[in-house]
Amino acid sequence: MAKTPLLTKEKSPKATKAKKPRRILSGLMVLTMTAITLTTAFSPERVTAQADVKRRSRTVMYVSDSADLPLTDASARNIDQINYAFALLDDGEATGDHWQGIRKMKSFLTRHPEIDGVLSVGGWGADGFSQACRTQEGREVLAGSILRLMDEHGFVGVDVDWEYPGFSHAGIESHPEDTENWYDLLALLREGLDERERQNGRPYLLSVALGAGKSLLESIDAARLNELVDQAVVMAYDLCGFEKITGHHAGLYPDSDKADTGAHAVKMLTEGGMSPGKILLGIPTYGRMWRQVASDGNGLGSRAETTGNKVVPYGEMQALEGSGYTRYYDEDAQSPWWFDGGRFVSGEDATSLQYKARWVSENNLGGVALWAANHDPDGEAVKVLTTHLK
Repeated sequence: MAKTPLLTKEKSPKATKAKKPRRILSGLMVLTMTAITLTTAFSPERVTAQADVKRRSRTVMYVSDSADLPLTDASARNIDQINYAFALLDDGEATGDHWQGIRKMKSFLTRHPEIDGVLSVGGWGADGFSQACRTQEGREVLAGSILRLMDEHGFVGVDVDWEYPGFSHAGIESHPEDTENWYDLLALLREGLDERERQNGRPYLLSVALGAGKSLLESIDAARLNELVDQAVVMAYDLCGFEKITGHHAGLYPDSDKADTGAHAVKMLTEGGMSPGKILLGIPTYGRMWRQVASDGNGLGSRAETTGNKVVPYGEMQALEGSGYTRYYDEDAQSPWWFDGGRFVSGEDATSLQYKARWVSENNLGGVALWAANHDPDGEAVKVLTTHLK
């Protein structure tokens, strides 16, 4: 199969033709990847109970803890791994004392042993990493508590969501040594997981969530990270929405003035030494809505009275055309949006998901990671993705 270069795109076969938006790109450079030997996220010795799954790419679903977990037995066939979010940090140790749905989560995983259950620690606004990791003793205490919590609840891996080492964007404490301390924390977790693998005869996964922004990725040594982790989730969403100008919050490709996109983040990691097969493209199951948009056109790139702070679940987005919205599709960014003259919604639909699935497969990435099941309880987004992943 001819491989689609990381920043090259084809026209989507199902793109809506009703209204053609202005072209966003002013001459996207087509980059040709040099031939490299690609490794998969799970080498033969690390394959779990997925031997009967024909597709190479893995689907990872984040599930945010709640009393009413949005999981059904019917959706299990489309999921290879669940990242249970989130354990938090309390006085330097990981805790799940706040969890409401852990019993249901464990029951679901028991019924579906083919799905790997992974413990996610941290999340946006979760403080305590910087403080706990500032000393060797603190890192050992934190790593030990994470591994104990994983063992206690029968998870088979850890996903570290420190958002983000060295940055205080989410209102958390940060320190200049955070990134180095992050590597050390991951090394301790890797050591503990490998020891469990030797003892129990099955693989244990170490995952890390990464921001897709250029400034965040520039501080990471991708080759060093590659030696430590099995998976690197590129959170290629929320790329805009915090300002009062409408745009694509999960566009795959960059537009003329914004390089923070999924493809660009993946390119930075692979050029820095990350194995493509360890990268999971993060995909949102929600959209972002701007309101009171000043535009007499299609609404894209227009000023609004609000930021894109309103979240729209996947199913609601797909029904917008029946409630006064017009759907548009940007073939440059491979991203849809909906506009009703005053409200602008950016997100995903079947066309963009199909394209992303094909792009992931053709570039030999490890798979996709969706945030989160809670925004798509019927599992429609992951169903589209698994249909087109190889």
